[in-house]
Amino acid sequence: MAIFKRGRTWWSDFSVNGQRFRLSLDTSDWREAQRQEKERIAQASAGKLTTSGQQFARLAFSEAADRYLDGRKLELSEQSLKKEKQLLERPRAFFAAIPLNRMNAESLLAYRESRARDGRKPSYLNMEIGVIRTWK
Repeated sequence: MAIFKRGRTWWSDFSVNGQRFRLSLDTSDWREAQRQEKERIAQASAGKLTTSGQQFARLAFSEAADRYLDGRKLELSEQSLKKEKQLLERPRAFFAAIPLNRMNAESLLAYRESRARDGRKPSYLNMEIGVIRTWK
């Protein structure tokens, strides 16, 4: 457990059950920061404190892909979005209901090897893995 200051704001860095939390306490008062840190640790111990990244990691691959593509609509042209959808079709079928937090380098390598056996060229495989890499 540690409280530290970034600029004028106090932050907390602590671990609960092996899970690290690094949170802004949204205060410049030292005593208020100590009080809020105790509250946040209690919330984390009760399982009520999660980060948005952790919630995304619990999604099934196909649902995470949908959310990723929805977010990319604002950033990409129509053609680029169409290409990313196409690049995610095969990974979506391969990984389907596997949660993102269960995926690892070995599962990505297994996917790449299966696609290579299907006759896919390395450049296309790199594009598919590249799309996954941007949001995994």
